[in-house]
Amino acid sequence: MPLLPEGSEIAGYQIVRLLGEGGMGAVYEARQKALGRRVALKTLHAEYAVNRDMVTRFLNEAKVLSRLEHPSLVQVSDFGCNADGTVYLVMEYLRGQSLGSRLKANPGQMSAHQIMQVGWQVADVLAIAHSQGIVHRDVKPDNLMLVLDPIAPSGERVKVLDFGIAKLLKDPDPKGVKTDSLALLGTPMYMSPEQCSGAGGVDPQTDVYSLGCVLYHLLAGRPPFAGEGPGQLIGKHLFQVPTPLIELAPQAPPKLVAFVEQMLSKDKSQRPTMSEVADRLGELLAELPFDGLPTRSSLPADISTPAPDATTVQPTTLGHSLGQQLAGTGAARRYLAAAVIATAVFGGVLFALWGARSGSHPAASNPQQPAVQAPTATVAPRAEVPKQPEPQTEPPRPVAPNPPLPTAATVPPKAAPRPGLRTTPSRLTPHVSKQVHRDPFHPPD
Repeated sequence: MPLLPEGSEIAGYQIVRLLGEGGMGAVYEARQKALGRRVALKTLHAEYAVNRDMVTRFLNEAKVLSRLEHPSLVQVSDFGCNADGTVYLVMEYLRGQSLGSRLKANPGQMSAHQIMQVGWQVADVLAIAHSQGIVHRDVKPDNLMLVLDPIAPSGERVKVLDFGIAKLLKDPDPKGVKTDSLALLGTPMYMSPEQCSGAGGVDPQTDVYSLGCVLYHLLAGRPPFAGEGPGQLIGKHLFQVPTPLIELAPQAPPKLVAFVEQMLSKDKSQRPTMSEVADRLGELLAELPFDGLPTRSSLPADISTPAPDATTVQPTTLGHSLGQQLAGTGAARRYLAAAVIATAVFGGVLFALWGARSGSHPAASNPQQPAVQAPTATVAPRAEVPKQPEPQTEPPRPVAPNPPLPTAATVPPKAAPRPGLRTTPSRLTPHVSKQVHRDPFHPPD
């Protein structure tokens, strides 16, 4: 199948550039037009896309991957078959470096702690996949992507790529297939003996052997076997024992060396399960000191964030309060203080007026009654106030004797008569003259 040109579109995804090509397909960087986000779009070559059974298995595998949830798994967001017959798979776009690229650029530069972190993360995700009956069959450094992750202990997260692709190549058609690529059965440099023999009993222990080859490569600086061609590599995996790791990596922890060699056992029954690999690597990690520093999150270099305008303040619901609106400048603060003082003075005046009016007796408005008798009428009741029964035994006060004053709403009610104010019996006892029922602001008839 010819490569997709830049700018072409498949099911709402616009091709940006080619990321890589293999024996069975290609991977592109694409942009989802509806959301404007970056994605990785993988397509099958035409010779595989015409096989209905292989297309069905490819789409079923995508469904299985979408159900697996793990931070080291590449998330699948879409898949399907285009109108022109192109079978595609849409995944998250990763910004990082493959482990294979790092080994080529800096061989032998990873510490024992970093190596075990890589092995532990890969074993953890593969153990989850194995529990769901999924075997990767092509575990190798090029299929392990290292991305920045401040949550990971080492500051990097391992993402497993090409998950389950080897399952598509169980019964390939020899006609029209690229025979120069052994990706149909895996990568010979990291293949297990049972995978090299072509037996049909490939199971999760195959991934254990392949991961052992990866760890061997990280520790020794080279893979367990080297050969001039695929045939030599397959023969060595079947019949030869790799060079003892302690000779190639004398600085490596002895316990780790012994465990990696156990993972490389020719007899798959002698290898640990992937879950046991994750547990053992976790135990070995706990025995090592770690002097790394946490990594802060940061935006990718190709994503720019506009700087906020310093003069623009975003409105919030809290900004509607008077204090927040006036507390910005000194003049506003002075205005707020003056308003508070004026409000307090005005309230005090109203309070005094209300107290004076409530303390005057209706007889004071009668010119025929001596004014001096009003204070004398208050002496006896004021002395008898403490001797009165509890307030709950007092009969309810009639509504008519005390109509609400116009200023009463702005002043809190008094719980008890204040000293120094004139208090008449009409406000303390309900059994007073009928004059108490008159309007205090109008003289009696």
